[in-house]
Amino acid sequence: MFDYDRTAVASILGTSLDAAFTIDDHGHIVDINTAAVRMFGWSAEELLGANISIIVPSPLKEMHDGFLEAFDPGRGVKHVLGSGQRLNGQCKDGSEFPVEVGISSFVQQGKRYFAGFVRDMTARQLAEDRMRFLATHDTDTGLLNYRGLFSKVQTVRQDGPARVIFFRLDEFQRLARTYGKQWGDTALQQLSSRLQEFMHPCEIAARVSEDAFAILSPEDAIKRAELLQQILKHPVIQGSMRIPLTTTIGISLPAGSLEERLNAAQWACYGASCSRRGRINEYTDETGRLARRRLQIETRLRNVLHEGGLSLALQPKVRLSDRRITGAEALIRWTDPELGPIAPTEFIPVAERLGLIGGITDWMLRHSLAEVSRCADKSISVAVNFCALDFLQPDLIQNMGGTLSELKADPARLVIELTESVVAHDAALVNSHMQQVKALGAALSLDDFGTGYSSLSYLRQFPIDSLKIDISFVRDMPGKPDAVAITTAIVSMAQALGLETIAEGVENAEQAELLRTLNVDLCQGNLFSKPVPPVEFHRLLEAQHAWR
Repeated sequence: MFDYDRTAVASILGTSLDAAFTIDDHGHIVDINTAAVRMFGWSAEELLGANISIIVPSPLKEMHDGFLEAFDPGRGVKHVLGSGQRLNGQCKDGSEFPVEVGISSFVQQGKRYFAGFVRDMTARQLAEDRMRFLATHDTDTGLLNYRGLFSKVQTVRQDGPARVIFFRLDEFQRLARTYGKQWGDTALQQLSSRLQEFMHPCEIAARVSEDAFAILSPEDAIKRAELLQQILKHPVIQGSMRIPLTTTIGISLPAGSLEERLNAAQWACYGASCSRRGRINEYTDETGRLARRRLQIETRLRNVLHEGGLSLALQPKVRLSDRRITGAEALIRWTDPELGPIAPTEFIPVAERLGLIGGITDWMLRHSLAEVSRCADKSISVAVNFCALDFLQPDLIQNMGGTLSELKADPARLVIELTESVVAHDAALVNSHMQQVKALGAALSLDDFGTGYSSLSYLRQFPIDSLKIDISFVRDMPGKPDAVAITTAIVSMAQALGLETIAEGVENAEQAELLRTLNVDLCQGNLFSKPVPPVEFHRLLEAQHAWR
Protein backbone atom coordinates (compact mmCIF):
# COMPACT_ATOMS: atom_id res chain seq x y z
CA MET A 1 0.00 0.00 0.00
CA PHE A 2 1.40 3.41 -0.97
CA ASP A 3 1.36 6.63 1.06
CA TYR A 4 -1.12 9.27 -0.12
CA ASP A 5 0.75 12.51 -0.79
CA ARG A 6 -1.95 15.13 -0.56
CA THR A 7 0.44 17.94 -1.47
CA ALA A 8 1.48 16.30 -4.74
CA VAL A 9 -2.10 15.45 -5.67
CA ALA A 10 -3.23 19.00 -4.86
CA SER A 11 -0.49 20.37 -7.12
CA ILE A 12 -1.67 18.23 -10.02
CA LEU A 13 -5.37 19.00 -9.51
CA GLY A 14 -4.56 22.69 -9.24
CA THR A 15 -3.75 22.76 -12.96
CA SER A 16 -6.90 20.87 -13.98
CA LEU A 17 -9.62 22.67 -15.95
CA ASP A 18 -12.18 20.35 -14.30
CA ALA A 19 -13.45 21.06 -10.80
CA ALA A 20 -12.39 18.43 -8.24
CA PHE A 21 -14.23 17.80 -4.97
CA THR A 22 -13.57 15.34 -2.17
CA ILE A 23 -16.47 14.73 0.21
CA ASP A 24 -16.95 12.50 3.22
CA ASP A 25 -19.69 9.94 3.63
CA HIS A 26 -22.00 12.63 5.04
CA GLY A 27 -21.63 14.74 1.92
CA HIS A 28 -19.38 17.43 3.41
CA ILE A 29 -16.69 18.90 1.21
CA VAL A 30 -13.22 18.22 2.61
CA ASP A 31 -11.07 19.19 -0.36
CA ILE A 32 -11.35 21.19 -3.60
CA ASN A 33 -9.11 22.53 -6.33
CA THR A 34 -8.94 26.07 -7.74
CA ALA A 35 -11.09 25.13 -10.75
CA ALA A 36 -13.98 24.38 -8.36
CA VAL A 37 -13.78 27.88 -6.94
CA ARG A 38 -13.60 29.42 -10.39
CA MET A 39 -16.41 27.29 -11.83
CA PHE A 40 -19.02 27.70 -9.10
CA GLY A 41 -18.22 31.18 -7.78
CA TRP A 42 -17.91 30.21 -4.11
CA SER A 43 -14.73 30.92 -2.19
CA ALA A 44 -12.63 28.06 -0.90
CA GLU A 45 -13.62 28.95 2.67
CA GLU A 46 -17.33 28.83 1.77
CA LEU A 47 -17.02 25.46 0.06
CA LEU A 48 -14.86 23.61 2.56
CA GLY A 49 -17.09 22.03 5.20
CA ALA A 50 -20.29 22.76 3.27
CA ASN A 51 -22.55 20.01 1.99
CA ILE A 52 -21.86 19.12 -1.63
CA SER A 53 -25.51 19.86 -2.39
CA ILE A 54 -24.48 23.53 -2.35
CA ILE A 55 -23.53 23.11 -6.02
CA VAL A 56 -26.50 20.90 -6.92
CA PRO A 57 -29.82 22.45 -8.08
CA SER A 58 -33.24 21.16 -7.06
CA PRO A 59 -34.73 18.59 -7.15
CA LEU A 60 -31.47 16.64 -7.06
CA LYS A 61 -30.28 18.77 -4.11
CA GLU A 62 -32.95 17.34 -1.76
CA MET A 63 -32.18 13.78 -2.84
CA HIS A 64 -28.40 13.96 -2.56
CA ASP A 65 -27.90 12.91 1.09
CA GLY A 66 -30.26 9.98 0.57
CA PHE A 67 -28.02 8.73 -2.24
CA LEU A 68 -25.02 8.74 0.08
CA GLU A 69 -26.86 6.98 2.91
CA ALA A 70 -28.08 4.28 0.53
CA PHE A 71 -24.62 3.79 -0.99
CA ASP A 72 -23.54 0.16 -0.90
CA PRO A 73 -19.94 -0.44 -2.04
CA GLY A 74 -20.92 -3.88 -3.22
CA ARG A 75 -23.35 -2.43 -5.72
CA GLY A 76 -20.77 -0.11 -7.28
CA VAL A 77 -20.34 3.57 -7.90
CA LYS A 78 -23.33 3.87 -10.22
CA HIS A 79 -25.62 3.42 -7.24
CA VAL A 80 -24.67 6.97 -6.18
CA LEU A 81 -24.40 8.96 -9.43
CA GLY A 82 -22.16 7.01 -11.69
CA SER A 83 -19.41 7.99 -14.09
CA GLY A 84 -19.85 10.49 -16.93
CA GLN A 85 -23.33 11.51 -15.81
CA ARG A 86 -24.84 14.62 -17.43
CA LEU A 87 -26.78 17.00 -15.18
CA ASN A 88 -26.87 20.64 -14.13
CA GLY A 89 -24.58 22.40 -11.65
CA GLN A 90 -25.54 25.49 -9.68
CA CYS A 91 -23.36 28.57 -9.11
CA LYS A 92 -23.38 30.79 -6.04
CA ASP A 93 -25.61 33.31 -7.87
CA GLY A 94 -28.21 30.61 -8.49
CA SER A 95 -27.53 30.24 -12.22
CA GLU A 96 -27.34 26.74 -13.61
CA PHE A 97 -25.13 25.28 -16.30
CA PRO A 98 -24.65 21.80 -17.78
CA VAL A 99 -21.91 19.62 -16.29
CA GLU A 100 -20.57 16.13 -16.64
CA VAL A 101 -19.72 14.34 -13.40
CA GLY A 102 -17.46 11.39 -12.68
CA ILE A 103 -17.37 9.94 -9.16
CA SER A 104 -15.21 7.34 -7.47
CA SER A 105 -14.92 6.28 -3.86
CA PHE A 106 -11.92 5.45 -1.71
CA VAL A 107 -11.15 4.60 1.89
CA GLN A 108 -8.49 6.44 3.90
CA GLN A 109 -7.71 5.74 7.55
CA GLY A 110 -10.86 3.68 7.83
CA LYS A 111 -13.14 6.40 6.51
CA ARG A 112 -14.90 6.41 3.15
CA TYR A 113 -14.57 9.39 0.85
CA PHE A 114 -15.93 10.26 -2.55
CA ALA A 115 -13.88 12.04 -5.23
CA GLY A 116 -15.88 13.91 -7.82
CA PHE A 117 -14.67 15.53 -11.03
CA VAL A 118 -16.99 18.10 -12.62
CA ARG A 119 -16.55 19.28 -16.20
CA ASP A 120 -18.26 22.42 -17.50
CA MET A 121 -20.24 21.31 -20.56
CA THR A 122 -21.61 24.73 -21.53
CA ALA A 123 -19.59 25.04 -24.74
CA ARG A 124 -20.23 21.44 -25.70
CA GLN A 125 -23.92 21.77 -24.87
CA LEU A 126 -24.15 24.83 -27.11
CA ALA A 127 -22.44 22.93 -29.91
CA GLU A 128 -24.77 19.97 -29.46
CA ASP A 129 -27.80 22.25 -29.35
CA ARG A 130 -26.56 23.88 -32.54
CA MET A 131 -26.14 20.50 -34.20
CA ARG A 132 -29.66 19.49 -33.18
CA PHE A 133 -30.96 22.79 -34.53
CA LEU A 134 -29.16 22.29 -37.84
CA ALA A 135 -30.55 18.78 -38.09
CA THR A 136 -34.11 20.09 -38.03
CA HIS A 137 -33.82 23.64 -39.38
CA ASP A 138 -32.88 25.36 -42.63
CA THR A 139 -29.76 27.49 -42.12
CA ASP A 140 -30.69 30.09 -44.76
CA THR A 141 -34.11 30.98 -43.35
CA GLY A 142 -34.20 29.60 -39.80
CA LEU A 143 -37.40 27.72 -40.73
CA LEU A 144 -37.88 24.04 -40.06
CA ASN A 145 -36.51 21.73 -42.73
CA TYR A 146 -38.22 18.60 -44.09
CA ARG A 147 -37.11 16.47 -41.14
CA GLY A 148 -37.93 19.21 -38.66
CA LEU A 149 -41.46 19.57 -40.03
CA PHE A 150 -42.30 15.95 -39.26
CA SER A 151 -40.59 16.13 -35.86
CA LYS A 152 -42.49 19.30 -34.92
CA VAL A 153 -45.85 17.88 -35.95
CA GLN A 154 -45.25 14.78 -33.84
CA THR A 155 -44.19 16.91 -30.87
CA VAL A 156 -47.16 19.27 -30.84
CA ARG A 157 -49.58 16.66 -32.23
CA GLN A 158 -50.88 19.24 -34.69
CA ASP A 159 -51.81 16.78 -37.33
CA GLY A 160 -55.64 16.85 -37.14
CA PRO A 161 -57.63 18.12 -40.09
CA ALA A 162 -54.95 20.58 -41.18
CA ARG A 163 -54.09 20.94 -44.88
CA VAL A 164 -50.65 21.44 -46.37
CA ILE A 165 -50.08 24.59 -48.40
CA PHE A 166 -47.06 23.89 -50.60
CA PHE A 167 -45.56 26.69 -52.66
CA ARG A 168 -42.64 26.96 -55.05
CA LEU A 169 -40.73 30.07 -56.07
CA ASP A 170 -40.99 29.52 -59.82
CA GLU A 171 -37.92 31.47 -60.90
CA PHE A 172 -35.76 31.24 -57.77
CA GLN A 173 -33.17 28.73 -58.99
CA ARG A 174 -32.63 30.52 -62.28
CA LEU A 175 -32.42 33.94 -60.67
CA ALA A 176 -30.08 32.71 -57.94
CA ARG A 177 -27.73 31.22 -60.53
CA THR A 178 -27.91 34.37 -62.62
CA TYR A 179 -27.43 36.98 -59.90
CA GLY A 180 -25.33 34.91 -57.49
CA LYS A 181 -25.42 33.61 -53.95
CA GLN A 182 -25.74 37.04 -52.36
CA TRP A 183 -28.97 37.69 -54.23
CA GLY A 184 -30.26 34.24 -53.26
CA ASP A 185 -29.43 34.82 -49.58
CA THR A 186 -31.14 38.21 -49.65
CA ALA A 187 -34.25 36.74 -51.29
CA LEU A 188 -34.48 33.97 -48.70
CA GLN A 189 -34.00 36.37 -45.78
CA GLN A 190 -36.74 38.67 -47.06
CA LEU A 191 -39.01 35.70 -47.71
CA SER A 192 -38.39 34.33 -44.21
CA SER A 193 -39.26 37.69 -42.68
CA ARG A 194 -42.52 37.84 -44.61
CA LEU A 195 -43.45 34.29 -43.60
CA GLN A 196 -42.83 35.00 -39.93
CA GLU A 197 -45.23 37.94 -40.12
CA PHE A 198 -47.75 35.87 -42.07
CA MET A 199 -47.78 32.78 -39.86
CA HIS A 200 -50.43 32.24 -37.23
CA PRO A 201 -49.45 30.49 -33.95
CA CYS A 202 -51.44 27.41 -34.96
CA GLU A 203 -49.48 27.00 -38.23
CA ILE A 204 -46.14 25.33 -38.91
CA ALA A 205 -43.85 26.35 -41.80
CA ALA A 206 -40.83 24.61 -43.29
CA ARG A 207 -38.45 24.94 -46.21
CA VAL A 208 -38.57 21.52 -47.83
CA SER A 209 -36.27 22.08 -50.82
CA GLU A 210 -34.15 24.79 -52.43
CA ASP A 211 -37.11 26.65 -53.91
CA ALA A 212 -40.11 25.13 -52.11
CA PHE A 213 -41.85 25.64 -48.77
CA ALA A 214 -44.72 24.00 -46.92
CA ILE A 215 -47.18 25.32 -44.35
CA LEU A 216 -49.39 23.08 -42.26
CA SER A 217 -52.52 25.09 -41.51
CA PRO A 218 -55.76 24.10 -39.74
CA GLU A 219 -57.44 27.27 -41.04
CA ASP A 220 -59.18 27.99 -44.36
CA ALA A 221 -56.37 26.90 -46.69
CA ILE A 222 -57.68 28.71 -49.77
CA LYS A 223 -57.95 32.06 -48.02
CA ARG A 224 -54.56 31.60 -46.39
CA ALA A 225 -53.00 30.68 -49.75
CA GLU A 226 -54.52 33.76 -51.42
CA LEU A 227 -53.11 36.02 -48.72
CA LEU A 228 -49.75 34.27 -48.89
CA GLN A 229 -49.55 34.77 -52.65
CA GLN A 230 -50.23 38.49 -52.26
CA ILE A 231 -47.47 38.81 -49.67
CA LEU A 232 -44.97 36.93 -51.82
CA LYS A 233 -45.67 39.10 -54.87
CA HIS A 234 -43.67 41.96 -53.44
CA PRO A 235 -40.30 42.14 -55.26
CA VAL A 236 -37.01 41.10 -53.72
CA ILE A 237 -34.99 44.27 -53.20
CA GLN A 238 -31.21 44.23 -53.33
CA GLY A 239 -29.56 47.56 -53.93
CA SER A 240 -31.15 49.07 -57.04
CA MET A 241 -32.59 45.73 -58.21
CA ARG A 242 -36.28 45.00 -57.62
CA ILE A 243 -37.04 41.51 -58.86
CA PRO A 244 -40.57 40.09 -58.42
CA LEU A 245 -41.05 36.43 -57.54
CA THR A 246 -43.94 34.35 -58.81
CA THR A 247 -45.20 31.39 -56.82
CA THR A 248 -47.19 28.32 -57.73
CA ILE A 249 -49.19 26.94 -54.82
CA GLY A 250 -50.56 23.46 -54.23
CA ILE A 251 -53.06 22.58 -51.49
CA SER A 252 -53.63 19.08 -50.16
CA LEU A 253 -56.78 17.39 -48.94
CA PRO A 254 -57.24 17.47 -45.14
CA ALA A 255 -57.07 13.69 -44.85
CA GLY A 256 -54.24 11.19 -44.70
CA SER A 257 -50.86 11.19 -42.95
CA LEU A 258 -48.66 14.26 -43.01
CA GLU A 259 -46.46 12.61 -45.63
CA GLU A 260 -49.48 11.86 -47.82
CA ARG A 261 -50.77 15.42 -47.47
CA LEU A 262 -47.35 16.89 -48.22
CA ASN A 263 -47.05 14.70 -51.32
CA ALA A 264 -50.55 15.67 -52.45
CA ALA A 265 -49.77 19.38 -52.07
CA GLN A 266 -46.52 18.91 -53.99
CA TRP A 267 -48.34 17.09 -56.76
CA ALA A 268 -50.94 19.85 -56.95
CA CYS A 269 -48.09 22.37 -57.30
CA TYR A 270 -45.74 20.52 -59.65
CA GLY A 271 -48.52 18.88 -61.64
CA ALA A 272 -50.09 22.21 -62.53
CA SER A 273 -50.36 22.86 -66.24
CA CYS A 274 -48.60 25.84 -67.81
CA SER A 275 -51.83 27.83 -67.58
CA ARG A 276 -51.97 27.13 -63.84
CA ARG A 277 -48.40 28.20 -63.08
CA GLY A 278 -48.27 31.09 -60.66
CA ARG A 279 -51.73 30.21 -59.35
CA ILE A 280 -53.36 28.24 -56.53
CA ASN A 281 -54.08 24.59 -57.30
CA GLU A 282 -56.03 22.16 -55.13
CA TYR A 283 -55.16 18.49 -55.28
CA THR A 284 -57.28 16.28 -57.52
CA ASP A 285 -56.80 12.80 -58.90
CA GLU A 286 -55.78 14.32 -62.24
CA THR A 287 -53.11 16.56 -60.71
CA GLY A 288 -51.85 13.53 -58.83
CA ARG A 289 -51.60 11.56 -62.08
CA LEU A 290 -49.77 14.39 -63.83
CA ALA A 291 -47.42 14.90 -60.90
CA ARG A 292 -46.57 11.21 -60.74
CA ARG A 293 -45.71 11.31 -64.43
CA ARG A 294 -43.60 14.39 -63.87
CA LEU A 295 -41.80 12.59 -61.07
CA GLN A 296 -41.11 9.71 -63.44
CA ILE A 297 -39.76 12.19 -65.98
CA GLU A 298 -37.58 13.85 -63.34
CA THR A 299 -36.15 10.50 -62.24
CA ARG A 300 -35.30 9.40 -65.77
CA LEU A 301 -34.14 12.83 -66.93
CA ARG A 302 -31.32 12.87 -64.37
CA ASN A 303 -29.70 9.92 -66.12
CA VAL A 304 -30.65 10.47 -69.75
CA LEU A 305 -27.45 12.34 -70.67
CA HIS A 306 -25.33 9.47 -69.37
CA GLU A 307 -27.46 6.56 -70.51
CA GLY A 308 -28.58 7.93 -73.88
CA GLY A 309 -32.10 8.46 -75.14
CA LEU A 310 -31.77 11.97 -76.52
CA SER A 311 -31.80 12.47 -80.27
CA LEU A 312 -31.47 15.41 -82.62
CA ALA A 313 -34.04 16.55 -85.15
CA LEU A 314 -33.45 19.25 -87.76
CA GLN A 315 -36.22 21.32 -89.35
CA PRO A 316 -35.11 22.96 -92.59
CA LYS A 317 -35.28 26.72 -93.07
CA VAL A 318 -36.25 27.56 -96.63
CA ARG A 319 -35.57 30.78 -98.56
CA LEU A 320 -38.90 31.89 -100.02
CA SER A 321 -37.43 33.54 -103.09
CA ASP A 322 -36.08 30.27 -104.55
CA ARG A 323 -37.35 27.56 -102.13
CA ARG A 324 -33.82 26.45 -101.25
CA ILE A 325 -32.73 25.20 -97.83
CA THR A 326 -30.37 27.64 -96.14
CA GLY A 327 -30.16 26.06 -92.72
CA ALA A 328 -32.08 24.32 -89.97
CA GLU A 329 -33.38 24.71 -86.46
CA ALA A 330 -32.05 22.09 -84.06
CA LEU A 331 -34.74 20.40 -81.96
CA ILE A 332 -34.32 17.94 -79.10
CA ARG A 333 -36.18 14.63 -78.98
CA TRP A 334 -36.39 12.12 -76.12
CA THR A 335 -37.84 8.63 -76.23
CA ASP A 336 -37.84 6.79 -72.91
CA PRO A 337 -37.89 2.97 -72.90
CA GLU A 338 -40.84 2.93 -70.47
CA LEU A 339 -42.66 6.22 -71.01
CA GLY A 340 -42.18 6.34 -74.77
CA PRO A 341 -41.77 9.66 -76.66
CA ILE A 342 -41.80 12.66 -74.30
CA ALA A 343 -42.49 16.07 -75.81
CA PRO A 344 -39.94 18.86 -75.24
CA THR A 345 -42.77 21.02 -73.85
CA GLU A 346 -43.08 18.42 -71.11
CA PHE A 347 -39.47 17.73 -70.16
CA ILE A 348 -37.67 21.02 -70.92
CA PRO A 349 -39.42 22.91 -68.05
CA VAL A 350 -38.51 20.05 -65.74
CA ALA A 351 -34.89 20.19 -66.89
CA GLU A 352 -34.80 23.94 -66.25
CA ARG A 353 -36.19 23.52 -62.76
CA LEU A 354 -33.76 20.73 -61.89
CA GLY A 355 -30.76 22.64 -63.26
CA LEU A 356 -30.21 19.99 -65.97
CA ILE A 357 -30.94 22.22 -68.94
CA GLY A 358 -27.28 23.21 -69.28
CA GLY A 359 -26.25 19.63 -70.01
CA ILE A 360 -29.04 19.24 -72.57
CA THR A 361 -28.11 22.50 -74.32
CA ASP A 362 -24.44 21.47 -74.43
CA TRP A 363 -25.51 18.15 -75.98
CA MET A 364 -27.63 20.00 -78.55
CA LEU A 365 -24.85 22.44 -79.42
CA ARG A 366 -22.27 19.71 -79.86
CA HIS A 367 -24.43 17.43 -82.01
CA SER A 368 -25.85 20.29 -84.09
CA LEU A 369 -22.42 21.65 -84.92
CA ALA A 370 -21.21 18.17 -85.80
CA GLU A 371 -24.09 17.73 -88.27
CA VAL A 372 -23.82 21.14 -89.90
CA SER A 373 -20.07 20.62 -90.32
CA ARG A 374 -20.89 17.57 -92.45
CA CYS A 375 -22.82 19.69 -94.96
CA ALA A 376 -20.81 20.29 -98.11
CA ASP A 377 -22.59 23.59 -98.65
CA LYS A 378 -20.70 25.97 -96.33
CA SER A 379 -23.61 28.43 -96.30
CA ILE A 380 -25.84 26.00 -94.36
CA SER A 381 -26.27 27.10 -90.73
CA VAL A 382 -27.94 25.61 -87.66
CA ALA A 383 -29.92 27.46 -85.00
CA VAL A 384 -29.74 26.28 -81.37
CA ASN A 385 -32.16 27.55 -78.73
CA PHE A 386 -30.72 28.89 -75.48
CA CYS A 387 -32.88 29.55 -72.43
CA ALA A 388 -32.11 32.36 -69.97
CA LEU A 389 -30.43 30.03 -67.50
CA ASP A 390 -27.99 28.89 -70.19
CA PHE A 391 -27.34 32.18 -71.91
CA LEU A 392 -26.63 34.12 -68.72
CA GLN A 393 -24.13 31.62 -67.32
CA PRO A 394 -20.71 33.22 -66.63
CA ASP A 395 -18.86 30.49 -68.55
CA LEU A 396 -21.12 30.66 -71.63
CA ILE A 397 -18.51 31.99 -74.06
CA GLN A 398 -15.73 29.78 -72.72
CA ASN A 399 -17.86 26.65 -73.18
CA MET A 400 -19.18 27.69 -76.58
CA GLY A 401 -15.74 28.61 -77.83
CA GLY A 402 -14.31 25.36 -76.50
CA THR A 403 -16.95 23.30 -78.31
CA LEU A 404 -16.38 25.16 -81.59
CA SER A 405 -12.65 24.66 -81.29
CA GLU A 406 -12.89 20.98 -80.35
CA LEU A 407 -15.17 20.19 -83.30
CA LYS A 408 -13.26 22.50 -85.64
CA ALA A 409 -16.64 24.00 -86.52
CA ASP A 410 -17.09 27.28 -88.34
CA PRO A 411 -18.79 29.72 -85.92
CA ALA A 412 -20.37 31.51 -88.87
CA ARG A 413 -22.58 28.45 -89.31
CA LEU A 414 -24.02 28.74 -85.78
CA VAL A 415 -27.10 30.79 -84.88
CA ILE A 416 -28.07 31.26 -81.23
CA GLU A 417 -31.84 31.63 -80.85
CA LEU A 418 -33.15 33.58 -77.85
CA THR A 419 -36.70 34.36 -76.85
CA GLU A 420 -37.77 37.80 -75.67
CA SER A 421 -38.13 36.34 -72.17
CA VAL A 422 -34.36 35.84 -72.14
CA VAL A 423 -33.41 39.35 -73.15
CA ALA A 424 -35.90 40.88 -70.70
CA HIS A 425 -33.88 40.00 -67.60
CA ASP A 426 -30.70 42.05 -67.24
CA ALA A 427 -30.06 44.26 -70.26
CA ALA A 428 -26.38 44.92 -69.44
CA LEU A 429 -25.55 41.26 -68.86
CA VAL A 430 -27.51 40.09 -71.91
CA ASN A 431 -25.85 42.68 -74.12
CA SER A 432 -22.40 41.72 -72.85
CA HIS A 433 -22.96 38.05 -73.66
CA MET A 434 -24.43 38.91 -77.05
CA GLN A 435 -21.39 40.98 -77.94
CA GLN A 436 -19.13 38.08 -76.97
CA VAL A 437 -21.17 35.64 -79.07
CA LYS A 438 -20.82 37.98 -82.03
CA ALA A 439 -17.08 38.23 -81.39
CA LEU A 440 -16.88 34.45 -81.70
CA GLY A 441 -18.41 34.78 -85.16
CA ALA A 442 -21.85 33.29 -84.44
CA ALA A 443 -25.17 34.97 -85.27
CA LEU A 444 -28.09 35.89 -82.98
CA SER A 445 -31.78 35.43 -83.68
CA LEU A 446 -34.70 36.70 -81.62
CA ASP A 447 -37.38 34.00 -81.43
CA ASP A 448 -41.16 34.45 -80.99
CA PHE A 449 -40.87 38.09 -82.02
CA GLY A 450 -43.95 40.30 -81.68
CA THR A 451 -45.41 38.81 -78.50
CA GLY A 452 -43.33 40.73 -75.94
CA TYR A 453 -43.75 44.19 -74.50
CA SER A 454 -40.40 45.75 -75.34
CA SER A 455 -39.62 44.43 -78.80
CA LEU A 456 -38.58 47.75 -80.31
CA SER A 457 -36.18 48.56 -77.51
CA TYR A 458 -34.54 45.16 -77.97
CA LEU A 459 -33.91 45.87 -81.62
CA ARG A 460 -32.11 49.09 -80.72
CA GLN A 461 -30.05 47.71 -77.82
CA PHE A 462 -28.84 44.33 -78.94
CA PRO A 463 -26.72 43.10 -81.90
CA ILE A 464 -29.42 40.84 -83.35
CA ASP A 465 -29.12 39.42 -86.87
CA SER A 466 -32.60 38.05 -87.50
CA LEU A 467 -36.18 38.09 -86.22
CA LYS A 468 -38.33 35.01 -86.03
CA ILE A 469 -41.98 36.00 -86.44
CA ASP A 470 -44.09 34.31 -83.80
CA ILE A 471 -46.00 31.27 -85.01
CA SER A 472 -49.31 32.68 -83.76
CA PHE A 473 -49.28 35.33 -86.51
CA VAL A 474 -48.42 32.82 -89.23
CA ARG A 475 -51.13 30.45 -88.02
CA ASP A 476 -53.78 33.16 -88.37
CA MET A 477 -52.85 33.97 -91.95
CA PRO A 478 -54.41 34.85 -94.30
CA GLY A 479 -57.77 34.85 -92.51
CA LYS A 480 -57.07 37.50 -89.90
CA PRO A 481 -56.09 40.95 -91.23
CA ASP A 482 -54.49 41.98 -87.94
CA ALA A 483 -51.99 39.09 -88.18
CA VAL A 484 -51.10 40.20 -91.71
CA ALA A 485 -50.75 43.81 -90.58
CA ILE A 486 -48.47 42.95 -87.67
CA THR A 487 -46.31 40.72 -89.86
CA THR A 488 -46.06 43.51 -92.43
CA ALA A 489 -44.91 45.94 -89.73
CA ILE A 490 -42.33 43.49 -88.42
CA VAL A 491 -40.87 42.94 -91.89
CA SER A 492 -40.70 46.69 -92.52
CA MET A 493 -38.84 47.30 -89.26
CA ALA A 494 -36.48 44.43 -89.91
CA GLN A 495 -35.65 45.68 -93.42
CA ALA A 496 -35.00 49.19 -92.10
CA LEU A 497 -32.59 47.75 -89.51
CA GLY A 498 -30.94 45.31 -91.93
CA LEU A 499 -32.30 42.23 -90.17
CA GLU A 500 -33.36 38.95 -91.75
CA THR A 501 -36.93 37.71 -91.10
CA ILE A 502 -37.99 34.11 -90.52
CA ALA A 503 -41.55 32.79 -90.32
CA GLU A 504 -42.18 29.50 -88.54
CA GLY A 505 -45.17 27.20 -88.57
CA VAL A 506 -45.91 27.50 -92.30
CA GLU A 507 -48.45 24.78 -93.06
CA ASN A 508 -49.84 25.54 -96.51
CA ALA A 509 -48.96 27.11 -99.84
CA GLU A 510 -51.32 30.05 -99.31
CA GLN A 511 -49.43 31.10 -96.19
CA ALA A 512 -46.08 30.70 -97.95
CA GLU A 513 -47.16 32.81 -100.92
CA LEU A 514 -48.51 35.57 -98.68
CA LEU A 515 -45.30 35.63 -96.64
CA ARG A 516 -43.30 35.84 -99.88
CA THR A 517 -45.30 38.86 -101.05
CA LEU A 518 -44.71 40.46 -97.65
CA ASN A 519 -40.95 40.03 -98.31
CA VAL A 520 -40.30 37.56 -95.48
CA ASP A 521 -36.87 36.04 -96.11
CA LEU A 522 -37.05 32.51 -94.69
CA CYS A 523 -39.74 30.03 -93.67
CA GLN A 524 -39.92 26.76 -91.81
CA GLY A 525 -42.87 24.50 -91.27
CA ASN A 526 -44.53 21.27 -92.29
CA LEU A 527 -45.26 22.59 -95.79
CA PHE A 528 -41.56 22.20 -96.54
CA SER A 529 -40.53 19.56 -94.02
CA LYS A 530 -41.29 18.37 -90.55
CA PRO A 531 -38.35 18.07 -88.15
CA VAL A 532 -36.34 15.10 -89.42
CA PRO A 533 -33.36 13.05 -88.25
CA PRO A 534 -29.99 14.41 -89.41
CA VAL A 535 -29.57 11.68 -92.01
CA GLU A 536 -32.86 12.72 -93.65
CA PHE A 537 -31.88 16.39 -93.50
CA HIS A 538 -28.72 15.62 -95.45
CA ARG A 539 -30.82 13.79 -98.06
CA LEU A 540 -33.03 16.86 -98.41
CA LEU A 541 -29.97 19.00 -99.05
CA GLU A 542 -28.86 16.61 -101.75
CA ALA A 543 -32.30 16.81 -103.34
CA GLN A 544 -32.44 20.63 -103.45
CA HIS A 545 -33.40 20.55 -107.12
CA ALA A 546 -36.78 18.98 -106.25
CA TRP A 547 -37.92 22.26 -104.63
CA ARG A 548 -37.09 24.55 -107.52
